[in-house]
Amino acid sequence: MRTTIITFLTLVAFASSAAVAGMLEIGTVQLRATAPGMGMTGGYVAITNNGDSDERLVAVSAGFAKRVELHEMIHDNGVMKMRERDGGIEIPAGETVILKPGGLHIMFMGLGETMVPGEMREITLEFASGHKATVPAMVLKPADIKSDGHEHGHSDENSASHKHKHSHD
Repeated sequence: MRTTIITFLTLVAFASSAAVAGMLEIGTVQLRATAPGMGMTGGYVAITNNGDSDERLVAVSAGFAKRVELHEMIHDNGVMKMRERDGGIEIPAGETVILKPGGLHIMFMGLGETMVPGEMREITLEFASGHKATVPAMVLKPADIKSDGHEHGHSDENSASHKHKHSHD
């Protein structure tokens, strides 16, 4: 019985839609599901800076990936290219930055296993201020990834995140 209660409490903690690290609100992290044998995947999340000073996401780590990088998509002579973003991702005070497909995002490389839709994983976000936040990450089918930073299938009518300005660094 005790194991059942602990398992339930763990699932409740993972199902939480936002984590807070200092004055940062971190939305539900979405990971793109992979086919067997795929060695990399993308991660997406909305981060709101409720503080009075700018912050910067400088690193991400995950036990399921050998290497994790912060990436951006750029236009280069009419061709979309993905590249690592030097210096991290700025999160201006009072704003929300959305990491999404086709824009700023997290790349998880050297995957040791298939990322199956419905699974919960865990990642750690590190910020320039020294804040670290270990948060749950939901594996979703590519079609279920929401590019507005909100988890698919949940009502956000009462969410404060709709009131924030969005910045696409």
